[in-house]
Amino acid sequence: MAFGTVLLVSGSANFSTRDVWDGYRLALEAEGVRVIPYPTFSFLKVLSADSVCNDILGTALDVANSIDGVVFVDGLYFRGQRAKLPRSLRKAGLPTVLIATDDPYDQIPHLDELYTYRFTNEIRSATNGAIYLPTATARLPQIPRVKHPQYDVSFLGTVFEDRLPFLIAMAEFCESHGYRFLIAGNFPTGTDAFQKFASTAIRARTIDIVEKLDIYSQSRLTINLFRESDQPADAPSPRIFEVTAFGQAALLTGPRRSEVTRIYGESVYHFDTTDEAIANVRTALADEAQRVSKVEQARSITCADHLYEHRARQLITTVRAAEQERTEWATSSQERVGWIIGCGRTGSTWLAEMLGDLPKIRRWHEPYFGRFLKHLEEHPEDQDRRASFFFRTYQRTWMDGLRDLFFQMVRARYPQFGRHALVVKEVNTPELYPWIPAIFPQSRLILLLRDPFDVLDSYLDLQKPGSWNQTFQETREDNLPARVHRTATHIRDAMTIALRIYENFPLTQRLLLRYETLLQNPVPGLCACGELLSTPISPEEARQVAERRSFAKYEQTGALQFRRKGQAGAWMTSENFTPEVRTIAEEFLGTLRQRLGYASPDSGN
Repeated sequence: MAFGTVLLVSGSANFSTRDVWDGYRLALEAEGVRVIPYPTFSFLKVLSADSVCNDILGTALDVANSIDGVVFVDGLYFRGQRAKLPRSLRKAGLPTVLIATDDPYDQIPHLDELYTYRFTNEIRSATNGAIYLPTATARLPQIPRVKHPQYDVSFLGTVFEDRLPFLIAMAEFCESHGYRFLIAGNFPTGTDAFQKFASTAIRARTIDIVEKLDIYSQSRLTINLFRESDQPADAPSPRIFEVTAFGQAALLTGPRRSEVTRIYGESVYHFDTTDEAIANVRTALADEAQRVSKVEQARSITCADHLYEHRARQLITTVRAAEQERTEWATSSQERVGWIIGCGRTGSTWLAEMLGDLPKIRRWHEPYFGRFLKHLEEHPEDQDRRASFFFRTYQRTWMDGLRDLFFQMVRARYPQFGRHALVVKEVNTPELYPWIPAIFPQSRLILLLRDPFDVLDSYLDLQKPGSWNQTFQETREDNLPARVHRTATHIRDAMTIALRIYENFPLTQRLLLRYETLLQNPVPGLCACGELLSTPISPEEARQVAERRSFAKYEQTGALQFRRKGQAGAWMTSENFTPEVRTIAEEFLGTLRQRLGYASPDSGN
């Protein structure tokens, strides 16, 4: 049975994610999975990092253990040089599973190379193949409610610097109203800021689960304070599930997160500002009956759907189904590759990013696979030279070889290919386009068009000193007319050959998109791409991705940047389009613009 025996590898920290690891260990076993636990945090006390990696590898590959999957909880420790461990396991044929617990605060590079399946605790990070699997809590004991708790308000957690202003303000409020406030956890900057508050008790140490539960039972209200991050998060933290499952203290949580609101509604107290949090403390402590009612309602919600047994069940079902699909798709799936073709500077990166964020679609950004055929583009006569590798008599042999090489690389890089579709952005190797019908006859084509004048304007911008394209600056021509001639010729040739290949490709295997239309509303185009790749995408899924990838969300935009204006018709007001450049553009690109529908023969635009 797939995923019948797993090696469960913890992170290196002896707190926080240890609870997650323990939760999955017990829940997986309860669901009938044989678990071989590997507590990395314990083994690192007696073994070196290399020894730990070798020990995990040996345990996983030992035939006596019959392991058919390795699950990493956290995964942050296995980065850099230690990434060789999940990479080695994958190459050995074992499915590797990551449960990422620190999204979006900390990142792991090159995830596709390391993990066959990826789950994330953060809903905003459920992109590029990662599946949303929220954190949870173990089933906690039920005890009678304490009639007279020792504390009115408590906070458990690390007192990071960004949390200090809130906690000081809460301590001041409690001091002025005679409320008993407990702050328990680690204090990286010390406890001096709280020494002046007689009503505030401090426990500066790591709080284990037994002490945590004791604090919850001795608190009327406990605070969950989300960390600040450059990338906002929406999902609940483990503390939310833990507090609500125990059913003793009411939960005050903020700043407000949409997923917390969706799950718990008004069964917990929400806040966005310090003043709102203080107002909620007043309300909760003034109305005991309402507070207890919220506690009971929240506990019911958590125990019904948000225990580790629920998460383990979802993990098992997802991986087993995916493994079955992966087996079924292993020898086919060529029709699930979509080539984005056309020309550079058409918005192809943006389109590929949006598609790669959609469920069951991955993206490959500029593999330059077409360079294998650059020699033939420059020397087509070699097809008739008997000694040439590309000699026409053996064309089927080398084409089959290139196709096999491509798909071997795809399956190495994208282990769920077949189950997931793959979009390949290959707009900078137009030498590939004439060969796609012969080498990849079952694949799909996505031709992305943009006004050639806007494309030229964008190319001219990247060719300026100080632009994002450092490689071009190293070989920059000072002769402007020659540079514009060369650039316009490239645009014309790339778009023309892409259009010709598209027009002769099977109707059911092709899709034409325009940058200008995508700017107005990307949703229909994204849904059409999903349909083309046999991966249905709902309008709501497409809308969420389009919103996340809207031009306004990007940083470093404008002149000389990779992302410039995010608008159509920018060439009309661009300083790059001098009368001299306009004349050259009309000469080289005017006919193409008319053919593509961007200008009529008599139009001034």
